[in-house]
Amino acid sequence: MRPILLRTIIIGAFLNLPPLLMQLMALLQLEVTPIILAALLWANIPLQYLGMASFFTQHQVTFNEWGVSQASPVVWFSIVLFWLLLAALISYISLLRVSKD
Repeated sequence: MRPILLRTIIIGAFLNLPPLLMQLMALLQLEVTPIILAALLWANIPLQYLGMASFFTQHQVTFNEWGVSQASPVVWFSIVLFWLLLAALISYISLLRVSKD
């Protein structure tokens, strides 16, 4: 149980870096295009490309031509939870490969 939890935390932290880097960019008043694009993909992959936006009303999440423009805390929490579940799946599969060797 401990290896999968530790690996999930590490991978989950890596997968949830784009919004943290966006906050750092705002604090330092920088404009780094790769970080902006990564943050857009971080939010748009689960919401638009995988259809999670259909679970929310138009008051909770709004989109513009680049993707998510405004979202409620519930939407942001669901995006973080999506990436954490993906990290848990990656951790589980990677530990299956390790245990077979």
